[in-house]
Amino acid sequence: MADLEAWDIVVRLVLGAMFGGLVGLEREFAGQDAGFRTHLLLGLGAALFGVVSVGAFDDFVATSASTNVRVDVTRIASYVAAGVGFIGGGAILKHRGTVRGITTATSLWVAAAVGLACGVGFWIAASTATGIALVALAVLKPLSDWVERRRHPPATLVIDLEPHADGPAILGEIQSITLPAIRTIHLAPGQGDTSELVVEFWSRPDGEPLSRLTSLLSAEDRDDIRSVTLTT
Repeated sequence: MADLEAWDIVVRLVLGAMFGGLVGLEREFAGQDAGFRTHLLLGLGAALFGVVSVGAFDDFVATSASTNVRVDVTRIASYVAAGVGFIGGGAILKHRGTVRGITTATSLWVAAAVGLACGVGFWIAASTATGIALVALAVLKPLSDWVERRRHPPATLVIDLEPHADGPAILGEIQSITLPAIRTIHLAPGQGDTSELVVEFWSRPDGEPLSRLTSLLSAEDRDDIRSVTLTT
């Protein structure tokens, strides 16, 4: 057990909050709901659990060697590692066929670990982990995006609609087909009195889904579609 001074407790809590907030700041710039304040509070809470683990039970432990009291400082830490999973799970969402928020969930998990490390006075590990997390989230993101584009090249479907066409209904027909996940949808005025429906997929449709999509949107078979273009 550690006999912590007041200044030591304050420093550990402040560093836990600060390091967690730094990770959250990147998530805030990335437009995630769990951003700066969420990570800061998570780091602070984990640091507090760490401080409680190593310094809050001194008064309950007798100095006599004959005492049968045992204090395990790792017990609270282990519950932090398990409990933060519930918070991370809340950050993961399924949206339009894709799973989003996994990176934010892992950053929350890292922020909790960093805060706990600060709480028990493991400064080097906490600062190093914060630096690596920021590199992974901010610096390596372009590399991750490049690899994802190379592995799954996105595709854009542009549909020129006739003036009387029902854009939302046509979009519903497209979504009824088992296709790659849709990234964005945009319905805007086209040339003249037409409108344009733009659907961006995370990857290019192929095989049977592409055949079904082509058959569905064939301009020769319908009077509400003027032209269809699929580009990568």
